[in-house]
This record gives sequence, C-alpha cells and structure tokens, in this order.
Amino acid sequence: MPARWRIPRWLVAAGVALGLSGRPALAACDLSQLIGYTLVFGKTIDGYIQDGKRYSSFQGCTRDRVLVFQDDTGVRCKETFLQTADFPRAFLCARGPNDMKLCVEGYLYGVAQPD
Repeated sequence: MPARWRIPRWLVAAGVALGLSGRPALAACDLSQLIGYTLVFGKTIDGYIQDGKRYSSFQGCTRDRVLVFQDDTGVRCKETFLQTADFPRAFLCARGPNDMKLCVEGYLYGVAQPD
C-alpha cells in the first residue's frame, strides 16, 4: 500500500474500540414512543427497593417497586415487566412529573417520582 494511503494503526485501534464499546442503550428503545419527551438523565441501576427491603440487582419492574440508581436517587415503577440485567444503564425521559418513561435494555417502563 502506498505511504500516502496508509492509515495509522492508532486510528484503526480507536475505531475498533469505539465500535465494540457497546450499543447506544437509548437507541434500543422504540424512540417513536418518546416523541415530545425530554431526556433527563442516563444512570446505572444499582438495585431496587420492594416491601421495604433493598436488593442489589435488577429484576425489572413491578408496581410500586423503586429502582435505585448508583447515586441513590430512584424512580417508582407504575407497571409490571420483569427482566434481568447486571447493573444496566437506564435513560429517563419525561414530559412532566407524572409522565415519565425509563428506557432499560430496550424496554420502556412507565415510572413516577418516588414518594
């Protein structure tokens, strides 16, 4: 290959690293359901609180379960959909305090502020 066409190895390595670093988690959700919403944050789920007990895992949502993020903030589940993931990244989108959706691993959960 002529010298003028040679691509620096560091550039190839950087491109491969970026390509393998993971898919955009928000894009895994059906974005057409989020038209009119504002992206509020992206955080890692650290666990959940159910029936007054805290668990260090993610098992999806059941009504009134509080999902806890690594910064100890949380949201309350408004619906039930069970799934498992190891400390997944979650993206909160909102149109107001009573109209929020949380994107986790390709699924949109209806959530509310914790009481």
